[in-house]
Amino acid sequence: MDNSKKFDGRSAVYSVARPHYAEQLFEMLSTEYGFCGKPIADIGSGTGLFTEGLLKYGNTVYAVEPNNEMRLCAEEYLGRHSSFVSVRGDASHTGLKSSSVYAVTAAQAFHWFEPASFREECERIMYGKYIVLSYNSRAEAPIHDAVKAVNRALCPSFKGFQGGITTELISDFFDGRYELKVFCNDMEMDEDTFVKRNLSSSYAPKVGEQNYERYVSEIKNIFARYSSGGVLKYPQVSKAYIGTIR
Repeated sequence: MDNSKKFDGRSAVYSVARPHYAEQLFEMLSTEYGFCGKPIADIGSGTGLFTEGLLKYGNTVYAVEPNNEMRLCAEEYLGRHSSFVSVRGDASHTGLKSSSVYAVTAAQAFHWFEPASFREECERIMYGKYIVLSYNSRAEAPIHDAVKAVNRALCPSFKGFQGGITTELISDFFDGRYELKVFCNDMEMDEDTFVKRNLSSSYAPKVGEQNYERYVSEIKNIFARYSSGGVLKYPQVSKAYIGTIR
């Protein structure tokens, strides 16, 4: 299946329920890695959650996204920014000019890429040297174990919360030349947001598909078990693998 199609029909829940990234991450990129007022390619940019953080620091951001629904959602959300440039493309064929961007970012997306061709494309479009592979990851907590059990039971394509990302895969991509930065990024959710957060995953059933009603019911049961006063504390971190490829 074309990976760009995996999020068809999910842009609405994705844009409202997926978490933003820790503000400290963008501050660090700006002060320590020169991500301020520079042209940046954000590849696999989705609905623009990571793109937005880069825009706040004066960067011109080329938001490269192959999925039409996700890209249009980002355009509606971020189109007011003159330094936001929406691009139809993918990790292997961004459509950007050679040596046109200071750095490349990919948030919640690297596991969908073909690493070798993505690396070649990064080398082509960058005049700087930094690549940032970022993820919002669930911190160790019983609630995430409960959700994982439901996903394993009801989502045939579920392979884990990180889509198969391993330190070995990251290290191979960077030839070992990278740093890992981790920032607390806990959230609070109501039931509706918690359900939509789980439905936004590529492996979750869609409306009308097998297990959809049961899946929603199980997720609501988890919310009831771990929430208090209608609010769920959702422990997570923002991770950034920052490396060079030359």
